[in-house]
Formats: sequence, C-alpha cells, structure tokens
Amino acid sequence: MATIVSNPSAAAARDAITPGPTPSGGGDWDVVVVGTGLGGATLGYALARAGHSVLFLEKGHADVLRDAVGADQLENPVARMAAAHWPDRMAARIDGRGSTPFPALGCGAGGSSLLYAAALERFARDDVESLPGQSHPTGGWPIAWAEMCRYYATAERLYRVAGTPDPLASGEGEALLQPPAASEADRQLMDLFRRAGLNPYRLHVGLGYKPGCVECGGRVCPNRCKSDAALICLEPAIRRHGAMLLSDSEVVSIEADHRRATGVVYTCRGASHRVRGRFVVLAAGAYRTPALLLRSRSLEWPDGLANGSDQVGRNLMFHANEWFAVWLRHRASTAGPRKTIGLRDLYRRDGMRLGSIQSTGLSAHAGNILTFLTGWCETRMPSWARTARPLLWVVSRVAQRVFGAATIFVMIVEDLGYPDNRVVLDPADPSRIVVEYEVREELRARASAARRLIRSTLRGLRVMPLQADVQLNLGHACGTCRAGDDPSSSVIDGSCKAHELDNLYIADASFMPTSGGTNPGLTIIANALRVADRIGKRLEAGIGVAARGATVGS
Repeated sequence: MATIVSNPSAAAARDAITPGPTPSGGGDWDVVVVGTGLGGATLGYALARAGHSVLFLEKGHADVLRDAVGADQLENPVARMAAAHWPDRMAARIDGRGSTPFPALGCGAGGSSLLYAAALERFARDDVESLPGQSHPTGGWPIAWAEMCRYYATAERLYRVAGTPDPLASGEGEALLQPPAASEADRQLMDLFRRAGLNPYRLHVGLGYKPGCVECGGRVCPNRCKSDAALICLEPAIRRHGAMLLSDSEVVSIEADHRRATGVVYTCRGASHRVRGRFVVLAAGAYRTPALLLRSRSLEWPDGLANGSDQVGRNLMFHANEWFAVWLRHRASTAGPRKTIGLRDLYRRDGMRLGSIQSTGLSAHAGNILTFLTGWCETRMPSWARTARPLLWVVSRVAQRVFGAATIFVMIVEDLGYPDNRVVLDPADPSRIVVEYEVREELRARASAARRLIRSTLRGLRVMPLQADVQLNLGHACGTCRAGDDPSSSVIDGSCKAHELDNLYIADASFMPTSGGTNPGLTIIANALRVADRIGKRLEAGIGVAARGATVGS
C-alpha cells in the first residue's frame, strides 16, 4: 500500500499548530493537494511524475477494507470509514423538506472512486460549448472542446477504459480497450435495442475484468481490477515518483494573504498542524471544497477565501436519475459482465437537454431493490420516517416477485446550476455537509419527458419506469466553485485558478459550469490532467519558487 508520512507528535497542545513534513531537500512543497479522489490523485500523480514535490492530504484511511459488502447500510461512523464510506450523515433541505441522508461519497485514499461504478464516459461537445441550434445554458465553458478531447484521450489511456465507440460520436473513443463478451442477457438486450432503431455500444468503463470480477459498484474492489484513483494514480505517485501521503488528516482551513494561499491547516489525532505549498490544489469534492473555502475566513477574506464574488458554494448541481426496468423476451444467462450497455439516442431530444442511458449491472432482486428504496426514502422522506426502514425489506421481496429477471437501467438527466442551490456551513459542526436545494420545474419537466421518451422509444419491449418524481443523485454533486471568465459570476478561471489568488487551484467536480448528461468521472480526470499541465508549466518557469514562503506572480 501507499507509504504514509508520520504526522508530528500528538503530544503537542491541541490548539498548537506545528509545521508539517517538508521535502527531503527542505523548503516548501511544490504542490499540496487536498483530497485523493479522481481529481486530486490524478493531478498529483501527473505533477509528481514530472519531477515536482507533491504532498497529498486525505481525511480517510490509507488502508480500507476491500470485502465490506453492504457497508453503505452501516450507521457506525468508524465502521463506515473503515470500509471507505463517508462516515457521517449530511443535512439536506430539498424543496423545503429537511432530511439527513448519508451522502454517496467515499472517504479514504482514492476518495469516492473507491466506491464508484467506474463508468468513464465523455461529455458531448454541446455540454462544453454552444453549437448552431444548440445553445449552451451558460454560453459555454471557458475551456475549448478540442482541448478537452486531447485530455479525454489521455484520461482514457491512463484509467484503462474499456468499451466500444459510440456510433453517435464519430471519431471519439477509438483507442479504448476491448472489453470481454457481455453476458448472454445483455447481448440479447443490445440486439433488442438495435431492432428498435437505437444505437447501443459497450459502455465505457474502467474495469479490468480479472477472473471473478463482479464490477464492484458501491464497494471497494477486492481484486484491484477497478480503475480507482488509488490504484491508477496515488500509489504510483508515491512508490515511483516521490510523492507523500498524510492520511487521517482533515484539512480545516487555508491560510492566505490578499494574493496567495500561505498555509494549509489540518488536524490529525487531536493535534493541529500546518504545511505550506507553492501551489495549493483543492480536490476534496463539490461538497467539501466550497465548505473549506467558506471556513477559511480572515481579515483579508471576511466572507471566505476566494469568495469576493459570493459564488463559493453556489450553483450546486446533481443529476436526476431516471431508473427503469427492461425484461427480456426469453430467459438468458446473466453470467459475465453486466454493466455493458450505453445509449445516447436520447441525449438531446426536441431541444431538451436530457442525458445518457446505461445498464447498471443490476438485476431486480430484493437486495438491489432495497438499496434503491433506501436511497429514495433517505432523500424524500423526513428523518422521523427512518423508523419504517425495516419494512422496506418486505416491500423489496414483494417487488422482486413482480419484476423477476428484469435488468435495471438508468438515464442520467442533466441538472443546471442556480445560485440558491448551494453548500452552506453548519455553525455547530464545521465538518458536516449541509446543502440547500430546490428542484426546479424545468428539471421536473425534463425528467418527466425522459420517462415518456424511454417508454415510447422502447415500445415493443416490456419496460417499466421505477419512479414518478425526480430522484437526485447526491453522489454526482458538482458546480459549487464554477469556472468562468467573469469573476463576478464564477470562482475560478479557465485554468481552474481562483480569480482572486495567484496559487490556489481547484481540480474536482466543483469546477464544472454545467453537469452534462453523463457520469462526471472522466471529465474530472481529464480536467485534472489539464490543470496539472498548467501548474507544471508555472513551476518549470520558476513561478512560485523564488524564495521559501514567497510566490512570484505570473
């Protein structure tokens, strides 16, 4: 496993701040990276491989349990964290109704990628820029589509993405790894979709398909064949390129003067410590990164670091999951890969921004139905209703009889950003995730249209929607430190550097101006590689390294 740098002695006074570790040659770190998920680990790996000194700070453990099936149902924070799940419930006020669900997040070396289902899909071109007849909701990202495509290709190679090219996206994904044959059931489904006039392809996934592979969505992969950020980037950065990891270390604030971040303060085993980097990269996720900036108040930054525009934490987006079941006409074996089918035929329809469809790898057995119902209840019912959770198992067993051998699919419907959908601070518990979110009628209308289109497009097949209202995917949070050219309406610029600070960057899903209509993972990876190149060029040019503790402006 990854080498861990020992923290300073916990015998220090609780409120004392002691220096963090320094590179072997002395001086500051070139880059301090907060968070080790897809964004942080990828960026840190790229910079360490280029010869720069990199320190990773991670709230979770370096070693996590790799056989903790069902850990998402645990309540104990220690047990959850040991299995790489976020330990605590979040506070959510959705459409004015309060609830306290567990966020669908990972916590450990590798972040949420330890638990993700490894679907690594590109966004569409009009997710990033306006096209004739397809105007972009924000006017376009401050990043060129051609540039994103170059980094998408690098990201696909790095994360060993397997699949077949999307027939509707000519020229993209040509270098993907060849996946093994899908299960007999999924092959039949793909044939049925083609007969319905659709264009299915093998879903793009970061799965190595070692013997016994069960695709490991929602759990840490025991075979280490899922392309999580720890396996692909974090461990190689440490073992081969001299990067260092401080695990069990929660960053509590970023110190800064009026132009630059001057220190990163973290706690470990009850003691507080400070470490310095010529560049500081926040990659703690779209919940924690804005919360960290908001907590970093000072005389220079009374409203929170990099928050002169009052945009930090705003424009929170998720995705709306549209689940549906599809039955085969004839019984078929489900042995073999199951998370195999992608469809983009309804990505845009009738001028509406909808999204991709993919098989989830799940059949409609009682355990999967229970997981679905639990997630729905946690976000759409008040906390007092949790006492009814034991009854969900009974409902799940009844549903299994109804659905039988159906395969579960999901459409990932794009969400859009609104300033009052946001991450806020809990004054009583600074480490708690707190969100305020209102489902807009336009999202309800698009989700409802998606439901109708799924049924009409797949007419002739036995299809059943599994919900009647919007279900937010809390694991796809993004947009809370959005990138833009205008400092009054964004937090970071097109290079993902804070508008108001010379050496602070953001490399997680917070940067996204829009959520796109598919999984954000590959876009986070590609952007992290892009940002690493920008920081690397500044380091090579001597920017930020003139003297210990000093940063030279660009």
